Amino acid sequence: MDKRTKIVATTGPASESPEMIRDLMQAGVDVFRLNFSHKSHEEAEKVVGMIREARSSLGRPAAIMADIKGPALRLYGYAAPLEIKPGTDLVIESYTGKSIESRIASEPLHVYTNLPDIDNLCAAGQKIILMDGYFTGTVVRKKEGAVVVRLGNEGMLRPKAHLTIPGVDYPIPFLSDKDIADITWAAENELEYIALSFVRCATDIEEVRRLVQRVAASSGLQGTPRLIAKIESARGLQNINEIIAAADGIMVARGDMGVEMPIEMVPIAQKQIIRKGYLAAKPVITATQMLESMIENPMPTRAEVSDVANACFDSTSAVMLSGETAMGRYPVQVVQTMRAVIETVEREFDYQEFHRDVPPEVQHGDVPAIMSYNAVSVAYRIDAAALIVLTETGHAARLLSRLRPRMPILAFMTDEKLYHQMALNWGVCPFLHSGKGKRLDEVVEEVLGICKRQGALRAGDRVVIVAGLPLARRGTTNMIRVETIT
Repeated sequence: MDKRTKIVATTGPASESPEMIRDLMQAGVDVFRLNFSHKSHEEAEKVVGMIREARSSLGRPAAIMADIKGPALRLYGYAAPLEIKPGTDLVIESYTGKSIESRIASEPLHVYTNLPDIDNLCAAGQKIILMDGYFTGTVVRKKEGAVVVRLGNEGMLRPKAHLTIPGVDYPIPFLSDKDIADITWAAENELEYIALSFVRCATDIEEVRRLVQRVAASSGLQGTPRLIAKIESARGLQNINEIIAAADGIMVARGDMGVEMPIEMVPIAQKQIIRKGYLAAKPVITATQMLESMIENPMPTRAEVSDVANACFDSTSAVMLSGETAMGRYPVQVVQTMRAVIETVEREFDYQEFHRDVPPEVQHGDVPAIMSYNAVSVAYRIDAAALIVLTETGHAARLLSRLRPRMPILAFMTDEKLYHQMALNWGVCPFLHSGKGKRLDEVVEEVLGICKRQGALRAGDRVVIVAGLPLARRGTTNMIRVETIT
């Protein structure tokens, strides 16, 4: 295992072929993201089939993540880009009809938005941001059901451009009909992860969890996708503690975050979220513009390399590529570049200092937390080659992962969906075992044999094994054992 930090890659026209999916996995991709803002179920089904075929033929875990559009605000009413000049007055009118995507305004520089009551939400002087920050303007007056915004810079306003009103809590449902359909599809097709955009509070996560549980029950499925909360707004950041507690993981979505709040606050928020996430044993994905110049260029900028490196030094669980692999000219090369940066940082990382600085609440929590901390301590003292964990739910492996040990975490499980889900967790190398062993010695013999056959361990290596007794009982991490490979 050459890297501990995982790589998430977004699929798109540049990467949606069986050969490219396979090449991306071999280059270092651990999770494939499907962006449902731009993808139909038919298109997604084809891509999912390619990914599953590639991971099966390569014999490697790879998770599939559906990224749900969420309560995004957009502009409609024009089919071609609008030319904007400094001082242009743009009328933005609320329209909540189902025909908004096909509706065309009868007047120039008049557009519609899916945000209701925009005139009541804005006062004169309110700052308005369009197209992810490309245009900024100010409300100069209000009309019935609309506002007039004076824009300060020139350019072409793309159709369906994002609308952002900083400091305003948007009165729209968290899930649209499309979102519900996309989440249902992802659950029915047993994807490993669902990423939820613009999460505002724990209630948003709980609403989706109830939905996927209903889908699983009606479809007779055993498991449900794990839920990743994307933090993109000031309200989401304000409620970060409750969101982390409710979600299965977090994405630091820096694009919209940098529009919704002062951009200089984004690096601080990123560091805070990463730390809160790993201390809660929840994976954290750092996303947006990590190597964006490689959409067009074969080499990244120095600043982009530093950005990826700093996220790794902050102990992010994963780093994400968006347009770079979805529509870029060099999808495989960008993954190779990101992997090279990760591996270089990880060689310089001070793992034992990290372990010494683990907060007391992590060292002295419940029994599984205490066992995981002591297992890593023992691994350092005996210079173990690996930590081996037997897990039914993945929780024991995630407890080890949050401690960021120097040695790899070889996680053994019997559930194939969990096997692929664990591909997202920092430092975890998932394996499947038969589950036939009834006694611990039998299971240990099997997993050590798998490690030796696959080259993960060799004769003379010491390993620390973490498990729960009795075997196959969930939530019973209560045993540490040291073995020497023969």
